[in-house]
Amino acid sequence: MTDTQPDEELNASEKRFSFARLMLRLLVVLTLLGSVAGGAGYYWLKLISVQPGPHDSYTLFVVKKGAGRIQLKHDLMRAGVISEPFHYHLVSLFHAADYMPKAGEYRIPPGASLRQILKLFDSGRTYQRRVTILEGWRSVDVMTALNSAEALESVVLRPPAEGSVFPDTYFYSHGDDRRALVQRMQRKMEITAAEIWSNRQDGLPLRSVDELIILASMIEKETGMDAERGLVSSVFINRLNRGMRLQSDPTVAYGLAGDGPLPEALSRDDLRITHGWNTYRKKGLPKTAIANPSQASLYAAAHPDTSDYLYFVADAKGGHLFARTLAEHNRNVRLYRKRRAQSE
Repeated sequence: MTDTQPDEELNASEKRFSFARLMLRLLVVLTLLGSVAGGAGYYWLKLISVQPGPHDSYTLFVVKKGAGRIQLKHDLMRAGVISEPFHYHLVSLFHAADYMPKAGEYRIPPGASLRQILKLFDSGRTYQRRVTILEGWRSVDVMTALNSAEALESVVLRPPAEGSVFPDTYFYSHGDDRRALVQRMQRKMEITAAEIWSNRQDGLPLRSVDELIILASMIEKETGMDAERGLVSSVFINRLNRGMRLQSDPTVAYGLAGDGPLPEALSRDDLRITHGWNTYRKKGLPKTAIANPSQASLYAAAHPDTSDYLYFVADAKGGHLFARTLAEHNRNVRLYRKRRAQSE
């Protein structure tokens, strides 16, 4: 037997130790490289998430119901608010645990970063559009405005009942239903008119909240001056109490116009035409409201000024001249005509 076997075993052991040491060093190197790569990747991901977007103005963007990561990244690219779809994909994946985009329309600020966009979509703070219904508009005007308003669904096929819509500015979101918006407007009128009616002045010659709205619509069309609404209301109330015809030009014009444009001026022949809104020929209130009145006109109808006026005519200065007698009224009419002639 020779003594070489222990030397061979020693060499093999040294080789195994060297190999293990080499593998350990390699593992350390790989770990360090992985850490460096991971840190660099994290830094790069953070960098692209806060980098300003390529758009320089506010952009309206719709997150569609059921839209996934792939659709959103391409939609955002087409909208011009991100420069690389893959960046959105990575950043949204990184924030997947706490990011859930909500459907709706969003107003993305100029230069918004991916992080800002994700935060906006996750918040659900959708962009609020608005439509304004002006005081004194007829319901046909309301229908036209709603059907022209952008980003609403459905169509209003016929005007809502005259006087049933409360004039105001209404906010809505992309995809809301036009008919539902009309119902909101009508509920507001119903609530407002009912509250004013319940606190009305005693002894009014009005039988219902509907008649209050009709009178308010006449006041609305007769004057745009808040200081005059109560006086105009008192004239109509005084006439109703005396059984006199109201003789209101706006009611006649409404009856002649139908859903078309209102006539610019009325002739004597116009005043002779019999219809449900000709208050020169019929006693009492017209058949329906002639416009959608404001809260101020509703209040004036329920709380007329105390006066003994029975007549009023335009003063050619934006207001009206009020009279107690027909003789006084005729003088006011002559004064109005004189002022008109002087201004022409």
